[in-house]
Amino acid sequence: MKKNVGNFRTRFEMGQELGEGSMGTVHLAYDTFFQRNVAIKRTRSKLFDDPEHGSLHRKMWLNEVRLVGKLKHPFIVEVFEAGHAEDFEYLVMEYVAGTTLNQFTAFDKLLPLNRLIDILYKVCNALDFANKTGILHRDIKPANVLLGENNIVKVSDFGAAFYMGSQFTQVFDVGTLAFMPPEHFRQRQPTLQSDIYAVGVMAYQLLTGALPFSSSSHEGLIFQKLNEDAVPLERRRQDIPQALRFAVHRAMHRDIEVRYDSWKAFCDDLAAALPHVERPEEARFDSSSFDSLRNLAFFAEFTDTEVWETVGLCHWQERAPGESIVKEGDVGNSLFVITRGEAVITKKGAELNHIGAGNCFGEMAFLDESQHARSATVTATTAMSVIEIDGEALRQASTNLQTRFFRAFMGIMIERVRHADQRILTMLDLD
Repeated sequence: MKKNVGNFRTRFEMGQELGEGSMGTVHLAYDTFFQRNVAIKRTRSKLFDDPEHGSLHRKMWLNEVRLVGKLKHPFIVEVFEAGHAEDFEYLVMEYVAGTTLNQFTAFDKLLPLNRLIDILYKVCNALDFANKTGILHRDIKPANVLLGENNIVKVSDFGAAFYMGSQFTQVFDVGTLAFMPPEHFRQRQPTLQSDIYAVGVMAYQLLTGALPFSSSSHEGLIFQKLNEDAVPLERRRQDIPQALRFAVHRAMHRDIEVRYDSWKAFCDDLAAALPHVERPEEARFDSSSFDSLRNLAFFAEFTDTEVWETVGLCHWQERAPGESIVKEGDVGNSLFVITRGEAVITKKGAELNHIGAGNCFGEMAFLDESQHARSATVTATTAMSVIEIDGEALRQASTNLQTRFFRAFMGIMIERVRHADQRILTMLDLD
């Protein structure tokens, strides 16, 4: 969907150039209409008139235009709008301050294993989301993964995307040779295993500073991909855990019967490959935090995207037996979910209930916007791990996430009414 909210040159205050590619240049800009920093990709003059590549460029540009308003995911660069101004077309995209993974592909600049696994996990999650919406990226490589502050990871550049089940004409001979799967050269239609292969090759390069094949010619590289095995990771680097080597080798295996056929399986093996190193509790990696929440009953109906968004809102806490997490009458709008251990709920000294992992408390104070008063006391009866979510932060979250939390709160209240009814019936029977 194209928009023209005012004149381009008066609406956007153009800043520094962020990058340049075959389709044009990307600049930092300030959108005076929406009052935010954005990245603007502008096509080169007469790009689509080129007699040899004009048609290909047009199709790749339309690929990105079709993403306007779609693919809203924490780990994908959002395309806000597309437009036309004078002698060029442009895309307005989310601005991510930082760099790309490309600078970490040299052996002397490799990322720590824990950080790299966390990034790969997020990239896989983003591509799983895109694939489920019917979109294959087809050009995953370090240059198309952005890294921002606070461990932000964003997949970018869907110009080579393949739309599964689409009726419009698509581009097939696109992508970056080193990251193309072997079946591409057998003229097979791309699948999600194409993107999995590319992530495997990218992981290999980020782990070793080298690519899995090293032919000096295009023909030689294609022959190697079709007929030879990649140089084993352990030959290039000795300290890579076996579980991680297995996951990467399987992801980029030339036999699609061996290669992962789902992102979940790949993600599960990446999570299992996290090296066991001592680290402070507060230095939790996002992927392990995601897994902790994903397995809790409270988040059973949440989508993966909603769980990832929740991870960003969480403050992790450890509580000792006998320690009160909230006290009756106190003011506060945070809500809590137990991830490990048990607690007792009391009101005016009377015991109301025992709760454990997967249970939520504090939601009544959150919902009571006039007072935010705690209606009961919650005390740890064992060593406990809990996540705290600030009420104001939740109210600033996406509409989908807020709706999901309110539905969960409704389920809790219905269960409490049932529990109360059962207690009343039991008391009546005793009478």
